[in-house]
Amino acid sequence: MNQINHTKISIIGAGSVGATTAYTLMLKNIASEITLIDIDELRCEGEILDLSDALSFSKASVIKRGTIQDAKESKIIIICAGARQKPGQKREELLAINKKVVTSIVQSLKPINPNSIILVVTNPVDIMTYYAQQVSDLPKNQIIGTGTFLDTQRIRRLVSQKLEIADQSVHAYSLGEHGDTQFVAWSSASIAGKPILEFPQINKNMLDTFLQKAREKAYEIIKCKGATFFGIAACVTAICENILFDRNYVLPLSTHIQEFDVCMSMPVVLGQHGIKKIIKINLNQDEQKLLKISGEKLRNIIKTA
Repeated sequence: MNQINHTKISIIGAGSVGATTAYTLMLKNIASEITLIDIDELRCEGEILDLSDALSFSKASVIKRGTIQDAKESKIIIICAGARQKPGQKREELLAINKKVVTSIVQSLKPINPNSIILVVTNPVDIMTYYAQQVSDLPKNQIIGTGTFLDTQRIRRLVSQKLEIADQSVHAYSLGEHGDTQFVAWSSASIAGKPILEFPQINKNMLDTFLQKAREKAYEIIKCKGATFFGIAACVTAICENILFDRNYVLPLSTHIQEFDVCMSMPVVLGQHGIKKIIKINLNQDEQKLLKISGEKLRNIIKTA
């Protein structure tokens, strides 16, 4: 088996998300080598030529077009390939075609280095993460989906703007499906230890509006410009940074939840070996019901796919 390069990242899928992720990784200076892989070799080569112009502003030494074989040598393998969401289209409508794409990619990575980590971005991300886990030889904690990480950032931004407090000081998580059944664990949300629900500027109707805005933002962006890629690329880069530097940050990522036998987002501790543990967040009775709804929806989709 090939020697793993602990600072090499491979991105499979050179579309808008994949290329923007490569660019973001370069600017953050967290990888020594970035490999971009796509069946459309001409498009991929064009992205490499364009991205290489930014190398002099980055500490990354190499950005190149590669193959699945090259990906096997990487610490992190990011899967962005697949059909993208169209205006008005639900994420689960991408299931049939993207299931074939993702499972084919994961199978072609075999035998995969046991120290590699697969990060799934392709939508519907929870189900794609589940299928990737099913066909891979890696432990489940080394196959991760981006999940509700971006949704959580959107929620925190909305709260921070209302309270005029930095996003980073807002501790709130969007959980469950990266989709229409996601919910925010408001009962556990806080700022400086003070529950968000105790801030006089906040009320329940406002929190419901925040959730609706966060859930629907992707649809709005797709309607306006055809695709979302800046936000998710920043999230992917943050995830990679946590892995490569063994940060042990708590992030809401899609992982296998044994209770429902699906992948969906819960707060997890992320380090160099993938997900170290799931944090059992305190949920009130209503939130527990919402988590169950999310889990059962994903399980039903998997059963009927």
